[in-house]
Amino acid sequence: MKLVLPTAASLVLFASLAAAQMPPATGKSTTPAAPPAGMPGSAQTATSARTQIEASGYTNIKELKRRDDGSWQALATKNDTEVAVTVDTSGGVTQMSR
Repeated sequence: MKLVLPTAASLVLFASLAAAQMPPATGKSTTPAAPPAGMPGSAQTATSARTQIEASGYTNIKELKRRDDGSWQALATKNDTEVAVTVDTSGGVTQMSR
């Protein structure tokens, strides 16, 4: 019976130490806006976005910029006409109306 109080005090102390080492919750999501680099078909770098656009038959790619949602936008030429294109996070290329 004499060991109950010291044992209980030790358990409370160790539980307090363990809780103090846990990082506080920030309320922010850790999910990336775009899939991790290296996923098949993903366009995570300017080089991979440019490659996806070229593979879709476009040339003369310029003004390539990344959007907040992880997609890419650019101006490119197809059939002697300059058009706006986007590359989504899965690597799909879409021609936009200008």
